[in-house]
Amino acid sequence: MNRHERRKAKKYRIALDQIHSTCDIQVDAKFEQVVGIFANAKGRKIVEDVWPDVQWTTDEKFQYEHPPDWLFTHVRVTKLPSHLETMVPLSFASPDSLGFAVAATLQRHAELGRVIYYSGAVPDVIINRFGGIPDGGTDAFAEYVPAGTPLGGPKSVH
Repeated sequence: MNRHERRKAKKYRIALDQIHSTCDIQVDAKFEQVVGIFANAKGRKIVEDVWPDVQWTTDEKFQYEHPPDWLFTHVRVTKLPSHLETMVPLSFASPDSLGFAVAATLQRHAELGRVIYYSGAVPDVIINRFGGIPDGGTDAFAEYVPAGTPLGGPKSVH
């Protein structure tokens, strides 16, 4: 779907306090190939089946914004599925592209529509949901990143 088709796509609004009841996993890309994953108990099992080394945590800010049964972890994408890598090599992939790859990987293992991923930047954040994932796709490779690991920000060319 190109940019013009996305703009024409039907948009739905959802109250922030209802997001958690509509999914089990939320994906939010960061910097330096790191992607945040938030999940309830059902979602955490799925994430652990894909990346067994992850560890879950919470903090005061996260607890304020999410229900008590939700925790978060971070992974660093180390290899994209080959069909994505041929379009954009990992070293050139944007954070939104990496978030998509992680979300697609998790959606392959979850109930349809129970994984969402965020794209864009504040104040224009978009909540995305998959209508389906083609069979035969491959998973992204990722490694656990401990909470509190310093991450850089966007690099300026000036």
